[in-house]
Amino acid sequence: MERMEEYMIMEETAALVPKYDSYGRLGTIVYELYNTYKVDQSPKEIIQQSCRYYGSTYEGKVHAAKHILGIRQMVPISVCEALRLYFFPTCSPDSDRCIWIAPSHIKMIQPYEKKKTKVILKNKQELIVDIQKGTFEGKMYKTAMLMVTLQQRMMHNYEK
Repeated sequence: MERMEEYMIMEETAALVPKYDSYGRLGTIVYELYNTYKVDQSPKEIIQQSCRYYGSTYEGKVHAAKHILGIRQMVPISVCEALRLYFFPTCSPDSDRCIWIAPSHIKMIQPYEKKKTKVILKNKQELIVDIQKGTFEGKMYKTAMLMVTLQQRMMHNYEK
């Protein structure tokens, strides 16, 4: 697995999984469609940097998603609407256990043990997530609602 200091989210990015290194520093295992990387940044740092790269701030994306969806916490965000880069957190984004997942790369989800979910990505990689399947489905639904709402708003403006 290749190691990188920094990482920018792109269309191939499927999941950002937190992982501590042997020195106790929080980094990320990045799952892409065809590659997996070890990155020295935390998942949240990757999300924040990628939002800036695509012309916004993480805080602005969170604020907008809260407003659009009418929810207060653990909101999905659109890293880049034009490229349809949407991710949702599996728990509080401030937690060192928070995994960020792009629903566009999910092939299937299954219940796993007690209160866990097995996520099977389109490339057949599997992730075990520490939330129940129903909760996971709710997060996918909220992400879909954010995506559809933003796309409808963009298309509505083009039609005027």
